[in-house]
This record gives sequence, C-alpha cells and structure tokens, in this order.
Amino acid sequence: MVKLSDTFHIGNLEVAALSDGAPERALGGFFHGVDAAEWTRALGITDPETPVPFNFGSFLIRGGTRTVLIDTGYGTPAREMGMEGGGGLLDRIRELGVGLDEIDMIVHTHLHGDHVGWNLDADGAPTFPKAVFFVSRVEMDYWLGSEADANPMAAAARRAVSSLQASGRVATFDGEIAVTTGLTTVPTPGHTPGHTSLLLASQGEHLLIAGDAAHHPAHLEHHDWIPGVDLDPAESHRSRQKLAELAVEKDAIVTGGHFPILTLGKLERVESGYRWKTL
Repeated sequence: MVKLSDTFHIGNLEVAALSDGAPERALGGFFHGVDAAEWTRALGITDPETPVPFNFGSFLIRGGTRTVLIDTGYGTPAREMGMEGGGGLLDRIRELGVGLDEIDMIVHTHLHGDHVGWNLDADGAPTFPKAVFFVSRVEMDYWLGSEADANPMAAAARRAVSSLQASGRVATFDGEIAVTTGLTTVPTPGHTPGHTSLLLASQGEHLLIAGDAAHHPAHLEHHDWIPGVDLDPAESHRSRQKLAELAVEKDAIVTGGHFPILTLGKLERVESGYRWKTL
C-alpha cells in the first residue's frame, strides 16, 4: 500500500512528509545524458518503461516559532488525473490536527504547477488564509516576466502567485537567508532560474530538502544525470554538486518532494564521488 504521509523529527522539530499524489510512472525523462542501462540499474529495473514509485510531495514543519509548509502540491489536477492520493494534501494536513489557517508561512522551492497547486482554491481565493508566501526573487521575476511567456508552465505559476503578490502576501528573498529560526534557503538554480532547496537545523541535527534539484536519490550520486525539465542543465549539475557537499558537511538527512514517502538518506563521500545510504 502506498504511504501518503509520515512524520519524523529533526531535533525538536516535527516534519511531516505529505503527498498530493503518488503515482507510479516511467522516469526516463529524468535521466538525460546517461545510457539507459546505467540509470535503470541504479533504480533496480531493467526496462526504462517500467513504472516506479513517484510522489508529488510537501513538508509541514512544526515545533518552532512558525508553522511552515514547504510547497503546496499539485492541487486539483492531481485528483483529475486519478493518481492515488491525488489532490488530497489539504486532507492530510487536517488529519494532523492542523487547520489551514494555522499555517503562517509557505516556502516555495520553485513555481512549477505541481509545487503551487493549492496556493489558491478553485474559486481563486487563498487556500491558506493567514500564510505569507516566500519565493526567490529570481524565481518570481522569471515567471512573471516576458522571458517565461513561451514556457508552457507559466500560466500555472502566474495564476498561483499573481493575486497573492498583488495583495501583499508574497515575500521575496535573495540568495541564502534564514526565513525563520532554523530554516535556511539554499540557492540551487538550474531546474528553474530561482530554484531553492531548504536546510532545516535543530539541536545539532540537519535536514536538507532538495526540492527538484533531485527527482530521485540517484541524482545526488550522479550529478550529470539531467532531468529533461531542467531549464539550465549545467546549473542543475552544479547545484546537485553543491547539495551533496552540503549534505556531507552537515551530516544532514536528505529528502525530496518527489521521493516516495518516506525516503530519508545520507550521503557519504567516496572515491568515485558520493554514495546515497537509505536510513
């Protein structure tokens, strides 16, 4: 049975991994620049068309000065696609005993539609009535500017943030900042221009949330295995290298929103580069 939520702790903070849809899908599109025999072996399959577990996930962080949600899922499209658990993120939040009005901070890794799907409800009203949305300034400028006009993902991004920005609900940031106590942004561009990963710290423990800098743990071992959706492959390669170095430096647990729930691991430096060890 597919797990759609799970919780764990980093220091005195509770982190809930929450799915907004958990399909099985072929992942060949996420492994460009490498022979299929290599990436399929890393995933434990032989046929590139074999579906494997995937996830459209968010993370809810409690126990600090803020109740923080990292990304807001796929929204109603996930339900319409009929995937298991599709469109159920809000229910999973409520099942934790958390009201949508208790979430006071949302941090977006980036503005693709599967990460901003519940910013607004079907009527265009804010789903999280008291939350301030933190987004990289570079990310906002790209999606709301003319450069993104030809990008097929622009419509979803613009719908998700334009009215929130107009009402003063979006806070932009540059580079690496502490958005709240214990939660620091880590610029990891490439997937999108302002893509951001997050580093959570509490009581000497660390969690690195990769966002879409890694769609699968194999990306953290093989930084040159490029998802076809990355706008700047060279930048995404550098960003994965940066994440791996940071994970080792901090002895951080690593996870990602597209990893099946619950996938936690650590990276170790080896002669060939880095090795992922599932916890």
